[in-house]
Amino acid sequence: MGGYVGPAPVGFPNVALAQLAKEFNDDQVPLVGDLICPNVPVERQSFPYLVWDRSNLKLPDTTLRAPGDSGQLIRRSFSEDTYFCRSHALETNIPFESEAYAAGLGFSERAHATKDLIGRIRLKREAEIATLALSAQNFPNNLTLAGTDMWDAYITNPATDTSNPLVDVENAKEQLRRAAVPDKLMVLVLSSPLVKVLVNHPVIVERFKYTNTMGIVDIDKLSSVFGVTCVKAAAQIATLNGELQWVWGNDAFLGYAQKTPSREDVSCMKTFTWAGGKGPGPNGTPMDYPGAPGTVDGYGVLEWIDPHLSKKTYWQSVDWYYDTKVTAQETGFPILNAVSGDSALYLPNQIEG
Repeated sequence: MGGYVGPAPVGFPNVALAQLAKEFNDDQVPLVGDLICPNVPVERQSFPYLVWDRSNLKLPDTTLRAPGDSGQLIRRSFSEDTYFCRSHALETNIPFESEAYAAGLGFSERAHATKDLIGRIRLKREAEIATLALSAQNFPNNLTLAGTDMWDAYITNPATDTSNPLVDVENAKEQLRRAAVPDKLMVLVLSSPLVKVLVNHPVIVERFKYTNTMGIVDIDKLSSVFGVTCVKAAAQIATLNGELQWVWGNDAFLGYAQKTPSREDVSCMKTFTWAGGKGPGPNGTPMDYPGAPGTVDGYGVLEWIDPHLSKKTYWQSVDWYYDTKVTAQETGFPILNAVSGDSALYLPNQIEG
């Protein structure tokens, strides 16, 4: 005879809030990860994915075929790696009183909780993307700066002529051009400390001295001088002791991602989201695959009332089934250690004294 299992709270999916989680973007926490690691819906939780390379440039010694012989053999294969979309989930509780107070102020505390939780999950994903992008192991074409080559060297050594971000980025662009990526489709992710340094860099200021009457160099002018789309990565995360850290550190990343990505394009990275849908079956015939349980296209919101009814509390769980992967090493180029680190900043409520 089996052991007794007590009653558990019965949760129910909230489809409207799941749709909100899917579409939510927090303007107060600017994230840039989607520009280089776009979302690709997939019908299965796990499956091999295509990794692009330039093996098509490897030619045999000859393409001539003698009468009676077969053509030269070109071996093709899929990657040995496989994505696996795991559930990334957070939950919170909402007292009935809080929901009532929020309603009096004209908003829903439950919707606000959904935004808060999915916002934190998205910020965690941003950090995962930055870790992948800023790895010399993931992207063999890379540059690590040091000493007077660093982009902020002019601050302590104004006479230096070896600090030249324009040359560094141009060399990175050349690597992506070799992968058939045009300049206009490249994206240069610049962490906030880099932008602060670049807008006053002598090499860049010199380019605008006759045309920039206001003397202000902004992100649009950086895009103009670098010849690619520049974006400022200003997201921060707080450690357990309240120290704020830039998600993108003191680094830059030049990359390419297709605006409407597919499994076959040459985006440098992709986020695979388990959405379900129609896909090829084992024998090649189309079949319908179920999506992640309790979700809308991979995003889910589950709600239930606390089993201790006197608490008068809702519970809410938000999750997103995804996996981030490097899918084309040659369409990404990290520039590491571009500037010196800033002094530590702390959340106000973490400062003692």
